[in-house]
Amino acid sequence: MTEIKTDLRTIRTRKAIVDSFIELLENKDFTSITISEITTAAMINRGTFYRHFLDKYDLLEKAIKEILMKQLIEQLKSNEDFNEEMLKGIFISITNFYNSLSNRCQKSYGDMTMNIEIVLKEELTRIISNALEIKYPNKDPQKLTSIATMLSWMLYGASLDWETNSLQTPEAYFDETKIAFKQILADDSF
Repeated sequence: MTEIKTDLRTIRTRKAIVDSFIELLENKDFTSITISEITTAAMINRGTFYRHFLDKYDLLEKAIKEILMKQLIEQLKSNEDFNEEMLKGIFISITNFYNSLSNRCQKSYGDMTMNIEIVLKEELTRIISNALEIKYPNKDPQKLTSIATMLSWMLYGASLDWETNSLQTPEAYFDETKIAFKQILADDSF
């Protein structure tokens, strides 16, 4: 019984830290946010913060993963198989994630983009690689990881192009540009 209470308390504390951090990001630049501000907003002490996170960069990375993964899992619930619909779902999740982040954290959005890019590409590669390994269990795992890396960068790059240059919905943009994905999906001779 005590273990459950500890787990719930840990979960609540972690959530308080992440929520406080996101609130701070809505009003301040990432680079100017201090651990003291985060702990004060979360109503915890520094030691508690450091039991959960190494520093604010670790907090940012984990917050991005949690938020992005929550969106990706929701988007992929109906389709976990590697196919065009899965890639479209991932693309839509990325664009929704960026829209939400740029709207909520306007002051710090520019400061965080490099960190976000790194985390996003790693998570996308992992998700796509897992799906490829399930679909093609007899293929070379290194080749599948390379393909997953390429696809994750394509999806990421396409989401940036959509954000910067497109007036279309993410769905329409993906449908218009999916020829590259279709060619990859059509050739499973790797």
